[in-house]
Amino acid sequence: MKKIYLLVLLILLSAPELYSQFAYENPVWIKNNTGTALTDIQVLLKINTQELISNGWMQSDGRDIRFTTTCGGTSFIPYLIEGYLNTDSTAIWVKVPSIGANDSTLIYLYYGNSSATQMSTLLVFDGPHSSTDSVMITSTNTVSNCQRGFRFTANEDILVGYFGKRIPNATQRYLTLFDFNTQAILAQIQVDAGTAGTYNYNVLPTPLWLKSGQQYIMTLFNGASDMYYYGTSSQIGQHLTYGDMRYCNSCTQNTFPTSVLTNYHYGTPDFLYFTKQNVTPAPTFTILPPADTVTPAAPLNLTATPDDASAYLEWVQNAEFDVIVYKIYINTSNNPGTATLLDSVYYPDTTYNATGLTNGITYYFWVTATDNYCEPRTSEFSAVASCTPVFVKKLTSEIPSVFKLCQNYPNPFNPMTKIQFDIPKESYVEIKLYDITGREVAIMVRNSYRAGSYIIDFNSGYLPSGVYFYSMIAGDFKEVKQMVVLK
Repeated sequence: MKKIYLLVLLILLSAPELYSQFAYENPVWIKNNTGTALTDIQVLLKINTQELISNGWMQSDGRDIRFTTTCGGTSFIPYLIEGYLNTDSTAIWVKVPSIGANDSTLIYLYYGNSSATQMSTLLVFDGPHSSTDSVMITSTNTVSNCQRGFRFTANEDILVGYFGKRIPNATQRYLTLFDFNTQAILAQIQVDAGTAGTYNYNVLPTPLWLKSGQQYIMTLFNGASDMYYYGTSSQIGQHLTYGDMRYCNSCTQNTFPTSVLTNYHYGTPDFLYFTKQNVTPAPTFTILPPADTVTPAAPLNLTATPDDASAYLEWVQNAEFDVIVYKIYINTSNNPGTATLLDSVYYPDTTYNATGLTNGITYYFWVTATDNYCEPRTSEFSAVASCTPVFVKKLTSEIPSVFKLCQNYPNPFNPMTKIQFDIPKESYVEIKLYDITGREVAIMVRNSYRAGSYIIDFNSGYLPSGVYFYSMIAGDFKEVKQMVVLK
């Protein structure tokens, strides 16, 4: 059995590219469902390219599709886009180098590169093989307007990629593949003139699967004064079974040939086909969520609101779609380099309640974002947010008649002072501290409270001496007082 090597496809597979040129990736688990290790196994994936193309992530013609066996790999493995793009189940064959018995392996799908060139190739499969095993018959004849060909049966599923011919005079000819049972034309192209006496091939616009056990007829059409070879032979590709020679005279390229000769090749038409490994049960796949290949940005607008022995943290959700987790860091100095990982929350949560803190101590917080890329990438630290947890105590069960913010006492003070506030009904209360320039330096209270009188123990140990203002907002009520830190 002869195998034909197509240099142009091999060149395409070796085209150098960097994974960093591709903006997105999907990990894909491939499962071997047999007890035998598999090598260079063809696996059929069904991918929702409609979503990827509509999001603007993938090129509409799929030319930027690539597969690797390692995260961020630069060595791409062969694949074939069988069809159809921009659907929710695009068929893509990929050649997986190895999967252990009853085991799984990860491969990675990359896309998102407008400058990429098409690398979809039939070399995912084994081949190409000649349907006639490159038969070399030598007698010649000249008959105008006739079909010459052969009937055959596919012994297994094969993928036809090229039509070809070997003829004594170099002219362009029609090559046609018929379904024997329905007499329908399955594929037809004109093959270029090429060189007389040698096999010449043209690629099919769309590769065609022939089914195991089914019969087909492959024909060459001879126009006015065209020549063809003929001779005694039943030579055939090893994945096919020869039937007989089929022909018609005074016909067209679209005529189904019904005349029969046994043990002959006339023409000579040919096609190149590819085979795949047939394992039962076939490998299965699981496509994991997509990710981009860019490190996430640091989370924005982190705030820390103090409460009794706790701090409520809040930040803005990242714009990147593939952020999977936020990590919260804490320190008692404004230094993220020595900060401790406090906890994590999963996207899309953007709040965290830090408990178990000590009232009167100033804490500094940072948040980072980590994505679900195959090798997860973590952002820089967010801007710092700080607060000093305070003890807010309800003084009595009596309900005040009006909203009120009291003057802190003592005042001036160092470092501790008390601030009382009254609310006549349940309210969301904010009490903030500002320096003499109007810059916010602390959030003392930001919470909902039932009606009553409350007192705050505030520690100014982290503030320099100076004049400060504290304000209270509760519904429509707003009031500002002055305090002095004197050290």
